[in-house]
Amino acid sequence: MGTLERTETLSHQIGTSGRVSVKTIRGLLRVRGIDGEEARLTVTYRIRAADQAAAERALETGRVTVDRGPGSLDVETPERRLSTGLAWLFGGARVNADVSLDVPWGTRVRYETMSGAIEAVALVGDQKYRTVAGNIRLWSLGGLVEASSISGSITLDSGGDIRLRANTISGGVRVRARRFYGMAVSTTSGRITVVGALDPAGDYRADSISGGVSLTPLSGVTAELRTVSGSINSEIEHRVEGGRGFWRSIIGEGRPTFRVNSTSGGLRILAARPGDYVVAGSAPVEPTEHASSAPADTGSATSAPIDTQPDSALHETAETWSPEEPVEADEAREPATDDDELAILQALERGEIGVDEAAKRLERVRR
Repeated sequence: MGTLERTETLSHQIGTSGRVSVKTIRGLLRVRGIDGEEARLTVTYRIRAADQAAAERALETGRVTVDRGPGSLDVETPERRLSTGLAWLFGGARVNADVSLDVPWGTRVRYETMSGAIEAVALVGDQKYRTVAGNIRLWSLGGLVEASSISGSITLDSGGDIRLRANTISGGVRVRARRFYGMAVSTTSGRITVVGALDPAGDYRADSISGGVSLTPLSGVTAELRTVSGSINSEIEHRVEGGRGFWRSIIGEGRPTFRVNSTSGGLRILAARPGDYVVAGSAPVEPTEHASSAPADTGSATSAPIDTQPDSALHETAETWSPEEPVEADEAREPATDDDELAILQALERGEIGVDEAAKRLERVRR
């Protein structure tokens, strides 16, 4: 067995407020906001196979597809369109692809993966991130951010001006931003941690069945907790109202209202520490209303990219083959866990099982 690693790149003009979409099964997905009007895609393949020829054949079967349109870029792996994983399994070989994109920071982004992780930095366009079993890690973002995971955690740090929607089943949610303009966060058993100023005009809600909620307000707030057995604890001077099932804690001028619903979890209100404040300018400045409503400067579908490949092709920039010592057939075989997880995730995507059942099955195969 050996490993073939190949890196391929592509560039495409999408304008300052274009759209990108990435849909995969496995691998790490990264996206970063940059200046300019060009999107730059990098795909790094890692293929384990008996020999280099088998790895090359597997790569041809498992290569991502890229569609370029006016102001848009769509990337997808073959498995997303098939009911089985055969597109990525060829003659005993296994293909894994990491996808990285540099895009104008006002780009609208949609990233979806099954068991892969997602990382994003320095964006202010509308963003949606979805994974079933991976973690979502976000830095220096602004604008509307939607993130969801079943068993993974969601982390947003050094955010600018944020409107947040986030949900996970068994993972936790931890977010820190300069100012929130709205928030809807939910977990089943994970903990929710929120740090930042809350704009008085926004609506804020955190729901958790058994996980607790921590709030570090960098502005005045009224925190409301509806719970069966939890309570409010505060490090900050506050006025308390209610009790047993419904608590209200008023801090400063008491605007806005941060509502928490939990069955057994409580609410902790923490005092701000120096590291809790986001330095101004750590995220790009969100476009003004006039700028964001302007039509995208998209160029044309046939505008010349850096490479000269056809629209659906990437340009190879690096390749290595690393042979390994021969091993017994049983040792060379990939663990069954990957295929078991894939089958569960695909059943979930087809609607054959629900989220709770998928989470239970994933937990069983990972033991």
